[in-house]
Amino acid sequence: MEGDIAPGKTLTWTPKPGLTFGWKIDELNPNASIVRTAVEGPGNTVGKTLTMTLVDLPDGRTEVSLTDGEWAADDPHLAYCNTYWGGVLNRLKSYVEKS
Repeated sequence: MEGDIAPGKTLTWTPKPGLTFGWKIDELNPNASIVRTAVEGPGNTVGKTLTMTLVDLPDGRTEVSLTDGEWAADDPHLAYCNTYWGGVLNRLKSYVEKS
């Protein structure tokens, strides 16, 4: 990842050589949420909005919600991205539990 995590700034993510995503930070609410819009990426990525939200639960846990919007039901990349984001959230969970 490269760039600043700040409203109006673009965060660039290159998960593998030749594959780059650029996310403009639309909203940043520390310890609560971040809303990003894709400004660079393959296929129909550009224009999609990604929202991550954190909610403190009464039992001390934190709920993490991720919404990757604007997908058509017949988009050939939907299943891959849905599975990929599940993996990302699982890695985040493992990281936090080890900290």
